[in-house]
Amino acid sequence: MFKPKIHILASAGLAALAMPGLAHADEAAPAAQQPASDPGVWRISTGVNVSDGDYGDTQRTTVISAPVSLRYKRGGFSVRVTVPYVSIDGPGSLLDTPQGRDAGFGDNSGSGGGDDSGGDDNSGSGSSNSGSGSSGSGSSGSGSGSSGSGSSGSGSGSDVELEPGAISSRRSGLGDASVTMGYSLDFGESTWLDTSVRVKLPTASTANRLGTGKVDVTLGADLGQDFGNASIYVGARHKFLGKPVGSTLRDVWSAGGGLSYRLPGGTMIGADYDWQQSATIGNQASSEVTGWINFPLSRRMRLQLFASTGFTDNSADIAAGMSISIRLN
Repeated sequence: MFKPKIHILASAGLAALAMPGLAHADEAAPAAQQPASDPGVWRISTGVNVSDGDYGDTQRTTVISAPVSLRYKRGGFSVRVTVPYVSIDGPGSLLDTPQGRDAGFGDNSGSGGGDDSGGDDNSGSGSSNSGSGSSGSGSSGSGSGSSGSGSSGSGSGSDVELEPGAISSRRSGLGDASVTMGYSLDFGESTWLDTSVRVKLPTASTANRLGTGKVDVTLGADLGQDFGNASIYVGARHKFLGKPVGSTLRDVWSAGGGLSYRLPGGTMIGADYDWQQSATIGNQASSEVTGWINFPLSRRMRLQLFASTGFTDNSADIAAGMSISIRLN
């Protein structure tokens, strides 16, 4: 049974740990370097993500998601609000709306990588040094990746649940909105740890099988290392699922890792692997690999493209998408 008090305490604990770190950093910095008037960075992003698979059924389920996100980042702290529109065709039901990949990079970096990284909405944190990580495989109901890439936290996987006897049907509407808070810690100049708390809000229609109608909370962490223009990361997530009455769904673990490389001119390329337990006991875990490229369109705008494929019956056979991110200040 879902216990909201546990998640409220976990979120409050993360915030409590983050705030003293921010205060200490301000006190320790020389007066001339203190970002007393630093307004932080605001970004808005949108995109389209498509995934398709049979998930062990005789019929295929296709999911199209178009998320719109607003993100604020100041220092190591970030917060993101995402509202998606989703269309689904097939017997599957969404446990969570796929968030896709965010293209936000390079707000404070001359090379175009790093400082305003930030994940997909399943994590949403962002390392100020890294460039690695996936931001969401685009699988139905998933969204993975390390926040260091301009993505968000590893641990994708398909959050599609097959309903016995369900017929293929096309339906669409507002998906599950989410709020993600993240905090990034730097250990020296090239090692970083991204922590995140994501809360999925039950805004999707349960009648149309676009969501469960319950709140989910996901806790995550990614550890990364930079090697010149290259970066690697490994990460893990634990999702506490809100369970509808009579549901046999369970909380799930996920893990992943990846690497990226920063090219001249601010372009970044990378690849990620994600594994996630099935929320249904007895079903296979999902296992997916994703390739992506992120490049600048202007000083304030970036574009990201990705494609992925799965290796198990519970993974999307193929997924792809694009996103555009615009810095507002």
